[in-house]
Amino acid sequence: MTRAWLLLVGLVIVWGSHWVVVKVGLETVPPFTYGVLRLLGGMAVLALLMGATGRLRRPPRGDWPIIVSYGLLAVGLGITMMNLALPYIPAGRSSILAYTIPLWVVPVMFVAARVLPTRAEVVGLVLGLIGLALLLNPAAIDWTTTGALLGSLLLVIGAFGGAVALVHVRRHPWKGTPFDTQIWQLLVALVPMLLLMLVLEREELGSIEWNLPTALAVLYSGPLATAFAFWASQMIVRALGPLTTGIGYLGAPLVGVIAGILVLGETLTLLDLAGVIVTGLGVVVVVLAGRARSQARPGGDDDEPTITEITLPDGTELPELAPRP
Repeated sequence: MTRAWLLLVGLVIVWGSHWVVVKVGLETVPPFTYGVLRLLGGMAVLALLMGATGRLRRPPRGDWPIIVSYGLLAVGLGITMMNLALPYIPAGRSSILAYTIPLWVVPVMFVAARVLPTRAEVVGLVLGLIGLALLLNPAAIDWTTTGALLGSLLLVIGAFGGAVALVHVRRHPWKGTPFDTQIWQLLVALVPMLLLMLVLEREELGSIEWNLPTALAVLYSGPLATAFAFWASQMIVRALGPLTTGIGYLGAPLVGVIAGILVLGETLTLLDLAGVIVTGLGVVVVVLAGRARSQARPGGDDDEPTITEITLPDGTELPELAPRP
């Protein structure tokens, strides 16, 4: 149990500080190229881990739909929106916007599965939207600054795509486990990322300035923040359970805000602080409300999908705020 708590603390630090690391890396590496390098680094480490344990094999045919949807929406779209937005907006603000995934799961579940949100889920969604309004209003960010508003909206789009992917994950009849499909999800995300790199950034590839900070940033993003982090998240949720793990993940954007202030000298106004607190409160309310819904379901009937839990064939439950590479 102690090991799991230490892993959770380490994972929150890795994911939270990763926003600062990527922002530094993008100073010298174009966004799609950085995404390709990150995916390749993560795949290389996962291939070694899976090969050593005999798990590097073709996934069950029944899991390919979730591999494609999660790979494109949660991984590919998430990384793309992150890399395109970070050069224009602070790392701390970016981490908050990206972790609004649970807020968007509520309306996506209603549209896709006709699951009516509970009163608490509606309250959490409203709180989250108020927090976003505080973070995105003209008094908080300069809408006339090139890319400031667009970058924020891109991160919200990425979070919405992640929510759609998580709803599919929840409703998907799993044949294997997420860890066994992770490398294939990265491969699915790599294909369009590589094509975009070759089309849009081919002329920039030869002029990339490879220095120590850039190399360390790429190594941090791929092997550590992608491959190792996903393995660690699997170990944590099996030991601590989905609710504790899901709430624990919410520490990552807080670390992102603090890292942005300490490392990059980013500022946090009172309006920013209010937006961070209200948005975070909304996310916590949604996560807790969804968990309460699943516990109150009579007889554990699985006919009605819940928002915060994902059950695998081996009985393992994963948190709604599933890890995003």
